[in-house]
Amino acid sequence: MTKPHLPFLVFFALLMLTIPCTFDVSTSVVPGWHTTIYPPFFIGGIAIAFVLLLVTIGYWQLSKQVQKFNLTIFAIHFILTIPTIINIKFPFALIDLQLTNQEELIKSLSFRENLTSVSWVLFIVGQILFLIYYVKTIKEIRS
Repeated sequence: MTKPHLPFLVFFALLMLTIPCTFDVSTSVVPGWHTTIYPPFFIGGIAIAFVLLLVTIGYWQLSKQVQKFNLTIFAIHFILTIPTIINIKFPFALIDLQLTNQEELIKSLSFRENLTSVSWVLFIVGQILFLIYYVKTIKEIRS
């Protein structure tokens, strides 16, 4: 029997990791113009942090209402969520920017783009899985 607050604590830690606190923001240097340009991974980090906030609240509510949780669903949800968080926190981890051959750099960027797409799909699948588990568990509690 596992403790019902474990998923809440794990996803709370993930939420704290994904809160964007970066200085990767470009500002305009033209006097009188105050333009801020946010990079795409910053916006993605905000979206992921919001979704993880909702998931953390969901696990918190479940921990207050159930005595045990489905460890398999939690593990699958966690494993499907981790690649996107790593992708957001380290956006240039797998790109070697020191490559002198342009074709190799393009292949590296293409691989990174494909990896990002796959990680976002896994993230969405994991959140849908959690939503189904959450709705099913709440219905069982109410009936």
